[in-house]
Amino acid sequence: MMRRWLSLFFPENPAYYNRDNRANGEEDWEYEEITLERSGTGLGFSIAGGVDNPHIGDDPSIYITKLIAGGAAAADGRLQVNDIIVKVNETHVVDVPHCVAVDALKRAGNQVRLLVKRIRGPHHHHHHPVSVEPRNSLGTPVLEIELVKGSKGLGFSIAGGIGNQHVPGDDGIYITKVMDGGAAAVDGRLQVGDKLMAVGDVNLERVTHEDAVATLKATSEHVVLTVAKSRIPPDYFTNHSTTPPSYMEDASSPMSLPMSKYGSDSLMNTILPKVATDENFTRDPRKVILNKGCTGLGFNIVGGEDGEGIFISFILTGGPADISGELKRGDQILSVNNVDLRHATHEQAAAALKGAGQTVTMVVQYRPEEYNRFEAKIHELREQMLNTSGSLRTSQKRSLYVRALFDYDPSKDSGLPSRGLAFQLGDVLHVLNASDDEWWQATKILPGGREEGIGIVPSKRRVERKEKARLKSVKFQGKSSVNDGKSTLDRKKKNFSFSRKFPFMKSKENAGEDGSDVEREGSPTKEMNISNTSDPETSSLRGTEEPVLSYEAVVQQEISYARPIIILGPLKDRINDDLISEYPDKFASCVPHTTRPKRDYEVDGRDYHFVESREQMERDIQNHLFIEAGQYNDNLYGTSVASVREMADKGKHCILDVSGNAIKRLQMASLYAIAIFVKPKSMEAIMEFNKRITEEQARKTFERSLKLEQEFAEYFTAVVQGETPEHIYERIKEVIRDESGPTIWVPASEKL
Repeated sequence: MMRRWLSLFFPENPAYYNRDNRANGEEDWEYEEITLERSGTGLGFSIAGGVDNPHIGDDPSIYITKLIAGGAAAADGRLQVNDIIVKVNETHVVDVPHCVAVDALKRAGNQVRLLVKRIRGPHHHHHHPVSVEPRNSLGTPVLEIELVKGSKGLGFSIAGGIGNQHVPGDDGIYITKVMDGGAAAVDGRLQVGDKLMAVGDVNLERVTHEDAVATLKATSEHVVLTVAKSRIPPDYFTNHSTTPPSYMEDASSPMSLPMSKYGSDSLMNTILPKVATDENFTRDPRKVILNKGCTGLGFNIVGGEDGEGIFISFILTGGPADISGELKRGDQILSVNNVDLRHATHEQAAAALKGAGQTVTMVVQYRPEEYNRFEAKIHELREQMLNTSGSLRTSQKRSLYVRALFDYDPSKDSGLPSRGLAFQLGDVLHVLNASDDEWWQATKILPGGREEGIGIVPSKRRVERKEKARLKSVKFQGKSSVNDGKSTLDRKKKNFSFSRKFPFMKSKENAGEDGSDVEREGSPTKEMNISNTSDPETSSLRGTEEPVLSYEAVVQQEISYARPIIILGPLKDRINDDLISEYPDKFASCVPHTTRPKRDYEVDGRDYHFVESREQMERDIQNHLFIEAGQYNDNLYGTSVASVREMADKGKHCILDVSGNAIKRLQMASLYAIAIFVKPKSMEAIMEFNKRITEEQARKTFERSLKLEQEFAEYFTAVVQGETPEHIYERIKEVIRDESGPTIWVPASEKL
């Protein structure tokens, strides 16, 4: 079997394996000068390496790691993966930081002259496909290791896989830890950094992390591993990996440490050894001034939970902090550029360091005992998790589906430990692993059920903690919101608004929103305050702090009715009218109820459902049989749940001109509306939508939109923006088409 796996991963050529058997430093190099014309897509290759971030072992050379299909380099055909760049035009790039090489390539102009070197050999041109993995292509030894599971299992952890790269540019599965006492440690051949290529007959080259985990879990007592031995020191995988290990055989989930990096692509994945106390080093606060280099400041921080302080946990070799020699692991950062960080959260400290500018003045204090206590606390929590959660990380892995209640742009998240997944409010995510307190792994569910992308998203706990910290900061600074200090619950506890379907007036919250509708038959003289029809939890929750929106657990449900449509925001009336006029067989208005006497030209059931008993309608309102109701000229008007259901069961989308409060009332009646919020980009955009309205009207409409979004965002199916009313209308039709069923996502009964 060993030869079969070798043939899969390496060329059948003895010269390939003997390539590196020369004496150190005595390789037979060949040099080539290659001139490339920069195209619209750039030069078409990727590089890695540098004195600050060696690509292979301690070699600081700048390596070509990938050729982009269709790029200038691939079209030229001479540049190869694993070539070493010696010079770019007249700039030497030997023994330089990574950023110097990047800068040289950026400034090289349209015609770029490269001097590269590679090991001379007749077979060199035949074993480097365009996206070859560098570590395998260097002829690393391959071993077949047979392990027998003991009481502690196989005893190693893994990371990596498609969409979850552990080493940049490599989808392989890597060994990240070998546990004492486990089968791997007893055997002695498996090491951190080794690449797991197969388990038994199952090939693990190009698989997802979940597939690798499932393969390992399915093994019997005797396990045969095919492993490519690493030519890279294990320290590389401690200091340069992009993702933490997320599968451990005979180990529980590692506790997520709040951690940020300042100066490299590294993320510390394991707790470092205990800090050795230096009794001769001063314990007094001291000032340290650093100038950011191309690698940043060159250290990592931990802490910021429960007021324990911000500590330096790792110093990057060759970075500004290391070169200065003034910082020590175990230093507590007291301030950055006069910003007090003694009681800062991790996010606040990260923001202060990131925004500190080129020259950073810090006050630090060497406190190794406090730092060690912090590390011991994390270790104790990890041990507790081990004792209570079983022996496999995957045993506590949670998989669930959620609907995002906010927009997320990973490029703006400085604390992201790996490649993030962008999403927008209303998107449904399949959370593949929610066992970590800070970060979840997820994919995005597209219309039709197909999953797209995979990446890291902030956990519910992280989102809510950061937002609460931000809100506290806003309140502390004395800023007020557009809601004049009213809480969400206070704002939701309000009278029902009138619908435009009622011929006496337009919906109060949207009156004059875009100038396209006018009030009819004058203004109301009285509104009916129906306090008992508010949400049941309102009274019990009154006075509590405003909830932070993060995620909502959802489940799929089959429906056999046409979902009601609720459009909120500017242009709603125009859009409602256009839907009904363009698709009269699919959309219709709902017939309201009223206690007003019927007029001669009116037909019961067509114009209104005329109710003879006011007392009966009041009882129905109190019993939540109406989604909205109000009073005008001593007559009651309302839209009943039964009317909406009747229309839905006929296969027509009921267009509802109601407030956001109606969305949840429909949900309580098991009618899940498609609620779409038209979000204006600016006050100027509103004026572009309708040339007739004044600037003051546009300002009020924009402010109402902000308030509307703040109050009801958690109930929106989608948020739509566009440059023109026509573009917005087309987007809304797409949303309705995608969300019409028969399978839809609805709120789960169990909360997150």
